[in-house]
Amino acid sequence: MKKKLVGALLLFLPLFLWVGIAHGQSFRSGDTTTVAAGEVVDSTLYAAGNTIDIAGEVKGDVFCAGQNITVSGKVTGDVICAGQTVRVSGTVEGDVRVAGQTVAIGGEVTGNVSVAGQTVTIEGSAKIGGDASVGGDSAVVNGIVGRDLAVGGTTVLLSNKVGRNVKASTENLSLVNGAEVAGELSYTSRSDAYVASGAKVNGTTTRYEPKEEHQDDNRGTVLGFSLGVAFMIILAFMILALALVLLFPTAIHNTANLALADPLKTFVIGLSASLIAPIVIVALMISVVGIPLGILAGLVWLIILMLNGPLFGYFLGRLVWRDQRNAVVIMAVGVLILLVTYLIPFVGVVTFLAMFWMGTGMAIRQLFHSIPRPQYTVGAPAAKLRANKKGGGRA
Repeated sequence: MKKKLVGALLLFLPLFLWVGIAHGQSFRSGDTTTVAAGEVVDSTLYAAGNTIDIAGEVKGDVFCAGQNITVSGKVTGDVICAGQTVRVSGTVEGDVRVAGQTVAIGGEVTGNVSVAGQTVTIEGSAKIGGDASVGGDSAVVNGIVGRDLAVGGTTVLLSNKVGRNVKASTENLSLVNGAEVAGELSYTSRSDAYVASGAKVNGTTTRYEPKEEHQDDNRGTVLGFSLGVAFMIILAFMILALALVLLFPTAIHNTANLALADPLKTFVIGLSASLIAPIVIVALMISVVGIPLGILAGLVWLIILMLNGPLFGYFLGRLVWRDQRNAVVIMAVGVLILLVTYLIPFVGVVTFLAMFWMGTGMAIRQLFHSIPRPQYTVGAPAAKLRANKKGGGRA
């Protein structure tokens, strides 16, 4: 048993280390979240809200999720954000990874840029020092890309300099006056690219036919659709989490306190349940007598799986912000941490596993903690039952 506990602890350790680091960072949330011009945030910034406006300086990474996001200040680290409308017009000394329905990059980025959305624009004022990966239904690249450009979309337009190679997958590719590709241009399309007389490709230009003649190989559209689905899932998750904490703040707070009192026990319960529950449910369903119990167990397990994400999000919020007393703010901070960590390689996998097992353990512990002990003596007078209860259940 000790070996199992040690193994579980080692698996859960990376998340606790990350949460410990996050405890010293800046968290901001609300309907409107801002870093005013002239303000300096000397740490990594986690921001959530309907409108996010970062006009000051952030000496660290920026993780944000909201509806309308604007980053016009200076960021010395990376910018990782998701929202309906996202615009990065400031100076970013790291990488930019953003997703949204409408995305615009108009500032100077030292590192790489990865953007995805329905409409994506690299504005003429943009200067990207590294590579750029762009996916959307409509992609316009008017800025400078220092290295390689990979782009996909129904329509792709290029009007500025690319330091190395360009790879594109599109229905319509246009290189207008001012466009210059220092390396090779290769693209997958059913039609030839339009290259204006004022555009220049220094290397070879190669067009590839789509693999299947009648297959719509619009990768940009697929990417934009996938992004839209992902955004809707994230939005639904946030709405579910906030709805639960608004309806049952005390129950969720008590569940988190129970897990905080003994996190390892909670984690092991969730891990064990995730291994045993599916087997038990399947065994009940394949036996004629156990089908009703299998259906009931399946419904309970489904509810637990739906609850483990919000419960774990609240647990994270309590872990990094112990002094906070507003349950809605705790949930918002925890869910934000949970969502942004999915974008970090490896950490996202560890976070998902921790959420699944820890959140499941939290739900199961609270379930057993809340269920009253069965009373098999029926028909007893109410006064006698109350007396038994006061006396600890002794007859």
